[in-house]
Amino acid sequence: MPRSVPVVQVDAFTARPFSGNPAGVVLDADELSTLDMQRIAAEMNVSETAFLSRTDGPGSGLRLRWFTPTGHEVAFCGHATVATVHALRESGGLRENRITFETVGGPLAVQVELGARVMIWLEPALPRCSGFTGELGDVLAALGIATLGGWAPPALTSEGDLLVPMPALAPLRRLAPDLGALSRTAAAGKLRGICAVALEGVDPSSKTHSRFFAPHLGVAEDPVTGSVHAALPVWLRQAGHLAGDGEVIRFIAEQGDGLGRPGRLTVELCVERGRPARVRVGGEAVTTLTGRLRLD
Repeated sequence: MPRSVPVVQVDAFTARPFSGNPAGVVLDADELSTLDMQRIAAEMNVSETAFLSRTDGPGSGLRLRWFTPTGHEVAFCGHATVATVHALRESGGLRENRITFETVGGPLAVQVELGARVMIWLEPALPRCSGFTGELGDVLAALGIATLGGWAPPALTSEGDLLVPMPALAPLRRLAPDLGALSRTAAAGKLRGICAVALEGVDPSSKTHSRFFAPHLGVAEDPVTGSVHAALPVWLRQAGHLAGDGEVIRFIAEQGDGLGRPGRLTVELCVERGRPARVRVGGEAVTTLTGRLRLD
């Protein structure tokens, strides 16, 4: 009998179908090889597909892996983690509202808050942002950017993402990158992706609007990128745009509007003794597809 596996597709960072970022989720990947996972990710053909398996290790005993359609395994994928926890909760497999996954990038804690909305919070290790020392001119040329925003310096995150400040929302929304050139430049610079950010949003209540590109990994433009938004508050704090001490600073971030898949993320930064101490990135999710995928 041919092998098959249950799969779901979940839109993350939205409560409405056909918005946010779609992720494939396989909740029972115990018997799948890495090649199986890569083939499934290619067939699902969304930015990332998540694979959950059981382990005998300490903690929750759950391992989470993420693959792009081209078979690249990523160290941290925010939206597919939100999608996995949402699918796990819908299936009745979430026994507690706090869970820690084993991932290739290290332990990843997730908190589920129940209320009028079900919020799924990512609690990664505190990201780092440092000055970018690579060939910025090639990146800007590939993006089609003539002028940078002066509100922050370009920065490199600990995940390998280049953060690029835009002067305003309008030029950000007009960006039409040369994806071939951007792919070559990102690969040569060993970047995971490039995130262009405006310090304003489509919604008056939003603080930022972003666009994220990783064509060399099979993701021309990611609709909503949870992982890069974990680094965003650290960068904003370093640039003087998040004031406060001994408190939690919260803001709304936007992404995906230009792709017709608007997503909204709630971002929190805890500041202690004047320094970033912890970050959280939260959002909602909705299941859009359930079925089985034949493997043989």
